[in-house]
Amino acid sequence: MMLTRVTAKELNIKNRLDPASSIRGGAEYFVKQWERLPETITEPDRSWFALAAYNVGFGHLQDAWQVADWQGNDPTRWTNVSKTLPLLANKKWYPFLSHGYARGWEPVIYVNNIRSYYDILTSIIDREETVARLELINISDEL
Repeated sequence: MMLTRVTAKELNIKNRLDPASSIRGGAEYFVKQWERLPETITEPDRSWFALAAYNVGFGHLQDAWQVADWQGNDPTRWTNVSKTLPLLANKKWYPFLSHGYARGWEPVIYVNNIRSYYDILTSIIDREETVARLELINISDEL
Protein backbone atom coordinates (compact mmCIF):
# COMPACT_ATOMS: atom_id res chain seq x y z
CA MET A 1 0.00 0.00 0.00
CA MET A 2 1.65 3.18 -1.13
CA LEU A 3 0.79 6.37 0.71
CA THR A 4 1.13 9.84 -0.76
CA ARG A 5 3.35 12.26 1.12
CA VAL A 6 0.29 14.25 2.21
CA THR A 7 -1.51 11.15 3.54
CA ALA A 8 1.62 9.87 5.29
CA LYS A 9 2.00 13.24 7.00
CA GLU A 10 -1.69 13.25 8.00
CA LEU A 11 -1.22 9.80 9.57
CA ASN A 12 2.11 10.73 11.23
CA ILE A 13 3.98 8.10 9.20
CA LYS A 14 7.67 8.99 9.39
CA ASN A 15 8.86 6.84 6.48
CA ARG A 16 6.15 6.12 3.94
CA LEU A 17 8.56 3.87 2.01
CA ASP A 18 9.01 1.52 4.98
CA PRO A 19 6.76 -1.47 4.18
CA ALA A 20 5.50 -2.05 7.73
CA SER A 21 4.75 1.63 8.29
CA SER A 22 3.09 1.91 4.91
CA ILE A 23 0.85 -1.12 5.52
CA ARG A 24 -0.17 0.13 8.98
CA GLY A 25 -0.81 3.59 7.59
CA GLY A 26 -2.76 2.23 4.64
CA ALA A 27 -4.97 0.15 6.91
CA GLU A 28 -5.57 3.14 9.17
CA TYR A 29 -6.40 5.36 6.19
CA PHE A 30 -8.81 2.76 4.80
CA VAL A 31 -10.65 2.64 8.14
CA LYS A 32 -10.84 6.45 8.18
CA GLN A 33 -12.43 6.43 4.73
CA TRP A 34 -14.86 3.67 5.75
CA GLU A 35 -15.91 5.61 8.86
CA ARG A 36 -16.55 8.79 6.83
CA LEU A 37 -19.19 7.07 4.72
CA PRO A 38 -22.86 7.67 5.53
CA GLU A 39 -24.39 4.90 7.64
CA THR A 40 -27.04 4.44 4.95
CA ILE A 41 -24.37 2.79 2.79
CA THR A 42 -24.23 -0.87 3.75
CA GLU A 43 -21.85 -3.71 2.98
CA PRO A 44 -20.48 -4.70 0.60
CA ASP A 45 -20.91 -1.30 -1.09
CA ARG A 46 -19.46 0.42 1.99
CA SER A 47 -16.12 -1.35 1.58
CA TRP A 48 -16.03 -0.71 -2.17
CA PHE A 49 -16.65 3.01 -1.58
CA ALA A 50 -13.97 3.13 1.13
CA LEU A 51 -11.48 1.58 -1.30
CA ALA A 52 -12.46 4.06 -4.01
CA ALA A 53 -12.05 6.98 -1.57
CA TYR A 54 -8.68 5.54 -0.51
CA ASN A 55 -7.61 5.60 -4.15
CA VAL A 56 -9.10 8.81 -5.58
CA GLY A 57 -9.95 10.87 -2.48
CA PHE A 58 -13.17 11.31 -0.57
CA GLY A 59 -14.05 14.59 -2.28
CA HIS A 60 -13.96 13.02 -5.72
CA LEU A 61 -16.12 10.17 -4.44
CA GLN A 62 -18.64 12.78 -3.27
CA ASP A 63 -18.55 14.31 -6.76
CA ALA A 64 -19.30 10.90 -8.28
CA TRP A 65 -22.26 10.53 -5.88
CA GLN A 66 -23.53 13.90 -7.10
CA VAL A 67 -23.27 12.84 -10.75
CA ALA A 68 -25.10 9.57 -10.00
CA ASP A 69 -27.84 11.57 -8.30
CA TRP A 70 -28.08 14.00 -11.25
CA GLN A 71 -28.49 10.99 -13.53
CA GLY A 72 -31.31 9.64 -11.36
CA ASN A 73 -29.28 6.71 -10.04
CA ASP A 74 -28.92 5.59 -6.42
CA PRO A 75 -25.59 7.05 -5.23
CA THR A 76 -25.37 4.53 -2.37
CA ARG A 77 -24.80 1.63 -4.78
CA TRP A 78 -21.30 0.87 -6.04
CA THR A 79 -22.65 -0.44 -9.35
CA ASN A 80 -24.06 3.03 -10.11
CA VAL A 81 -21.12 5.08 -8.87
CA SER A 82 -18.59 2.87 -10.67
CA LYS A 83 -20.22 4.16 -13.86
CA THR A 84 -20.09 7.82 -12.83
CA LEU A 85 -16.52 7.92 -11.47
CA PRO A 86 -14.96 7.83 -14.98
CA LEU A 87 -17.03 10.91 -15.87
CA LEU A 88 -14.87 12.95 -13.45
CA ALA A 89 -12.26 13.06 -16.22
CA ASN A 90 -14.75 14.37 -18.78
CA LYS A 91 -14.80 18.12 -19.58
CA LYS A 92 -18.57 17.88 -19.83
CA TRP A 93 -18.75 17.06 -16.11
CA TYR A 94 -15.73 18.08 -14.03
CA PRO A 95 -16.09 21.89 -14.35
CA PHE A 96 -19.41 21.60 -12.47
CA LEU A 97 -18.06 19.47 -9.63
CA SER A 98 -16.76 20.69 -6.27
CA HIS A 99 -13.44 18.84 -6.51
CA GLY A 100 -12.85 19.12 -10.25
CA TYR A 101 -10.96 16.76 -12.50
CA ALA A 102 -10.02 13.26 -11.39
CA ARG A 103 -8.83 10.15 -13.19
CA GLY A 104 -12.07 8.46 -12.16
CA TRP A 105 -11.44 5.27 -14.09
CA GLU A 106 -8.53 4.45 -11.76
CA PRO A 107 -10.57 3.79 -8.58
CA VAL A 108 -12.99 1.66 -10.62
CA ILE A 109 -10.12 -0.54 -11.84
CA TYR A 110 -8.59 -0.53 -8.33
CA VAL A 111 -11.82 -1.67 -6.66
CA ASN A 112 -12.57 -4.24 -9.36
CA ASN A 113 -9.09 -5.76 -8.97
CA ILE A 114 -9.48 -5.99 -5.20
CA ARG A 115 -12.94 -7.51 -5.61
CA SER A 116 -11.47 -10.14 -7.94
CA TYR A 117 -8.74 -11.02 -5.43
CA TYR A 118 -11.35 -11.12 -2.66
CA ASP A 119 -13.54 -13.49 -4.68
CA ILE A 120 -10.57 -15.78 -5.38
CA LEU A 121 -9.54 -15.90 -1.72
CA THR A 122 -13.12 -16.44 -0.58
CA SER A 123 -13.58 -19.34 -3.00
CA ILE A 124 -10.34 -20.96 -1.78
CA ILE A 125 -11.38 -20.60 1.86
CA ASP A 126 -14.89 -21.91 1.10
CA ARG A 127 -13.43 -24.88 -0.76
CA GLU A 128 -11.03 -25.68 2.10
CA GLU A 129 -13.87 -25.46 4.64
CA THR A 130 -16.01 -27.76 2.50
CA VAL A 131 -13.19 -30.31 2.24
CA ALA A 132 -12.67 -30.14 6.01
CA ARG A 133 -16.40 -30.71 6.63
CA LEU A 134 -16.46 -33.67 4.25
CA GLU A 135 -13.46 -35.17 6.01
CA LEU A 136 -15.26 -34.81 9.35
CA ILE A 137 -18.35 -36.49 7.90
CA ASN A 138 -16.22 -39.36 6.57
CA ILE A 139 -14.52 -39.76 9.95
CA SER A 140 -17.85 -39.76 11.81
CA ASP A 141 -19.27 -42.32 9.35
CA GLU A 142 -16.32 -44.60 10.07
CA LEU A 143 -16.97 -44.44 13.82
